[in-house]
Order: sequence, then C-alpha cells, then structure tokens
Amino acid sequence: MTSLTLDSPARGETARRDGRLARWAVPLVPAVAALALSLVYLGRPSFWLDEAATLSATSRPVGQMLRLFHNLDLVHAFYYLGMKVWVTVFGAGETALRLPSALATAVAAGGVALIGRRCAGPMAGLLAGLVYAGSIPVASFAHEARSYAMVTAVAVLATYLLIRGVHPRERHPWRWFAGYGVAILLLGLLHLDGVLLLPAHGATLLAARSKARRSWLRWTACGGLACVLLLPLALAAHTQAEQVAWLPPPSRRLVWQLVKFMVGGPDLVWPTLVPALIGAFGRLRTRGADAVEGPDGAEGPDGARRGADGSGVPLTVLTLPWLIVPSALLLLASLVADPMFMFRYVLFSVPALSLLMGAGLAAIAAIGRPWAGGALLAAAVAVLVVPSVQPQIDLRRHDAKLDDVRAAAEILHQHAHDGDAIVYLNGVVRWDAGAYPDAFGRLRDIGLAEDPVRAGNFSGRDKAPWQLRGPLVHSGRVWMMRTRASTANPGPLVIRRQQMIQATGPWRIAGNWGFKGGRLILYVRTGPYRAPSKAHPKGAPATPQRALPKPRRTAPAKP
Repeated sequence: MTSLTLDSPARGETARRDGRLARWAVPLVPAVAALALSLVYLGRPSFWLDEAATLSATSRPVGQMLRLFHNLDLVHAFYYLGMKVWVTVFGAGETALRLPSALATAVAAGGVALIGRRCAGPMAGLLAGLVYAGSIPVASFAHEARSYAMVTAVAVLATYLLIRGVHPRERHPWRWFAGYGVAILLLGLLHLDGVLLLPAHGATLLAARSKARRSWLRWTACGGLACVLLLPLALAAHTQAEQVAWLPPPSRRLVWQLVKFMVGGPDLVWPTLVPALIGAFGRLRTRGADAVEGPDGAEGPDGARRGADGSGVPLTVLTLPWLIVPSALLLLASLVADPMFMFRYVLFSVPALSLLMGAGLAAIAAIGRPWAGGALLAAAVAVLVVPSVQPQIDLRRHDAKLDDVRAAAEILHQHAHDGDAIVYLNGVVRWDAGAYPDAFGRLRDIGLAEDPVRAGNFSGRDKAPWQLRGPLVHSGRVWMMRTRASTANPGPLVIRRQQMIQATGPWRIAGNWGFKGGRLILYVRTGPYRAPSKAHPKGAPATPQRALPKPRRTAPAKP
C-alpha cells in the first residue's frame, strides 16, 4: 500500500510528461516533415525569371534597391530588403536563396497542425499538418526564392492569433489581437494581396456568431489599423499596375485551373475534394468538427470542446471563408477592373484546404472499430500519395521551372570564348541571363545601352537595332539568345535585331542549342564584312551570301 502511494506522484508526473510530448508532437512532426521534403534537391532546379529578379534586387546596394522600387516591384520591396540581409550572410546560390521559403513552409505546416488541433482535435491537427507538408503547390513554392511561402506562413500565424483572441476564456484577448494586427501588417508588406485574408476572417466572425461582441471591436481596430498603415504602399503600388498587364481576364477555365492549382493537379482533384468535403460537412467521432481546445490548450474530458456554443471557432466556419473569399474577391476585382489574378497570389489559402482534409481523414479514421478506421485511413492516404509522387519528383528536376537558364549558362561555359559578343533579343532575355553572371558575364553585351542597376530595372535599356551594326561588324563570334518572351510575341524590334545580325555577315552557324524556355545560337564570321552599296537596300548585305536558316521556335511555356 505504501509503495503504491509513493509511486502515484511519479506516475502522475510521467503521464503529464507523456501528455506534453504528445501535444508537442502534433506541430513538430508536420514541421519536420515539411522541412525535410523542402530540403530534398532544393538547389537542383535552375533559377528562372522571377527568381532572377530576387537575385538582381538583392545584389544591389540599398540605395539602388530603393531606386528600383521607385520604378517597379514595390509590392516586393519588404521581401527584397529582408532577403538582402539573408544574401549578405548566406550567399546567393540556388540553395541559399530558396532556404527561407523552405523554412517558412516548415513553420506554416506546424501552424496548420496547431490550428487543426484547436479546432478539430489532435488527430485532425496532425493529419492536416502532414497533408500541408506533402501538398504539391506548397512544395513547389518551398523551392522558389519568392515571398509566397512566407506570405502563407504569416497567414497561418494570423489565423492562429485570431482563434486565440476570439476565445471568450482568454485572459488577455487584446494581446492576441495586437499580434494579429502586426501579422496582417506583415502580410501586406510581404504581398498586398495577402490582406484579402482580413475579409475572410470577417466572414468567419460573422458566420461563427460569437457571443463575445468585443471580438468585433478588437478585430476591426487591429485589422483596420494595419490596413491604414498599408494604404500608402497600396496607393504607390497602384502606379506600377502595368507590371501585371499580361495577366489573363477571369473565365470558367481560369476557375478550373485554380482548383487544379490548389489540389496539385488534375489527378488529385477527387482524392483531395472527397476528404475535404467530409471534413467540412461530416462530424468527428468526438463531438464533430467543432472541437477546440480551451484557452490554455487543455482539452475536455471527451478529448474535445465544442466551438459552436461560443467557446471557439468551428473548423468549417474558419476554413471555408479562408479558402474561398480571397480568390473570389480577386477574381471579382479582375472582372470590374484590370485583370490582377494569378494562382500564386492566393497560395495562402491552401492551408484552409489542408485543414479540411485533415478533419476529413480523421473522420475516416474514426469510422467503426479502430482496425477498420485505420485500414480506411491507410487507403485514403494511399489514394492521395500515389498520384503525388510523380509531381513531387518533377518539381525537383533541374528543368522544373519555366526557364532552365542554368542549362544556357553551362552551354556558354563549354563553348563560349572570353570576349565573345552576345545579343539578347530583348531586355527580358538579359533579365533571365542575369541569374548566372559567372557565365554570361564573360561575354560582351553589345546591345546594352544602360545596365539594369543604372536603369533602375531588371532588364537594362537596349540599343536600337541599327546601333548594333558597328559592334557586330567588328565581332568574329556572336551569340544570340532568345527566351519565351522573345518567342511568343517577338515584335518588330526583335525581328530587326535578328535581321541586323544576318545583314552584318557573312556568318555560319557554329552551334544551335535549345534549352527549356529558350535557345542559344552561335554565329562565326566566315569573311570580312562589306558595306552595302547603293544598289542594295539599306541594311542588306553587299555580297551574295547563303541565307541563314531561320532558328526553330519553341512553343512558349504557359505562365
């Protein structure tokens, strides 16, 4: 009897310790899984056009960065300034530049698990975090040196702070809402479209019918203050709207493409939507999908607390506005004004889908006896994982991005001579090439009138086609580079640059290399240039020469 009494405190302490470990495992396991998946071949894919912009901006002095923001990419200014510090410490290679996105993805996966645990129980939270970690769009942007993975992580943080702040048993709700306001401000600084999370949260509060009326006051005050602080940035960024003039107008096809983007591809539509619908409209075994934790994170005696009675936010009420409202508002704005919708702008809504899927998978696992539920869960997971394997492999290929500029750089390393001339058919091609200065910097850019730093942009300023005549005449080896931008809609200037190269021959094509997103052609002079006589039209060659074969065009990749 005595020994039992003495052992009881020890057993209680062990039980409490095991409980804490189990609670910590819910966010930590998905975070570690997301980080591990994100780090696999993180540096293998080539930089592409958008990442070349990040590299170009962060390689400039701060003063020149501010000049750049005056002309373009003001919406990314905060991200670029933060990455400037990162690049100074860790370098600008593919792995180093993408590592912040991988870390943000891990943080977001842990946050998704925490939200799921509070709103639907530990099992739903753990599964939601793991679903997010393995999501195709999440993995894609974890491998990209852009701000979107960070925006998503901050959106998850803001949502977590909201559900903590609206809980009526929280002792200091204003602290949670103050943090919420800071998160919304950070969200807008990273990307202005992230502020669309705010009306989604407003819809959640409206649908939840919370008894804590002061939650509306706190949400309005903190969220409104963040919007007021972001207003100057929004007004200034509006003057750079021409940067997104290429975006397509909304259509039914665009909506279907959005669905495929969210789930990760056409083969994942039904394997994703079925558990998500179960999570949205089904009920978990432990009091349904309204389960939440108490303010201190403790669970009730049945493993969950109800959220529908004002003690928390139900999962469905939280996730459906988060999933639908930002995209709907952006599409609506694109209908009544200029198109401004792109899939990556609403990446921060993907966690909502993961939360619904986590709740649905947990509901499947709760069907019947434990062995039956476990078998059904394993089958549902297999249906999700199998079609995800190949996309996960593809996004880690060296040519996974729209442009494989590193392949072009390797061609130059092997075949170019120091001092060779190069003609970029337009400025965007030079922008692409700027991602690999070691290779392209060996060549003379004879079409450059003003470099990108002085021009305050990413592409520099090009010479007029007729200004290329002199440098071409005095060059024995000339490289011509084109990419998707100069292939899809070449325009008269691109055509004239090509004509000018041919008119300053005679040349022979010594090499013609294709790479994903573009082509490199090497022209080698076969004789002295002769100025055109009066009998020849201006710009035509003075001596007869064999017409150069027209470079083959590659089909432009879809943005």
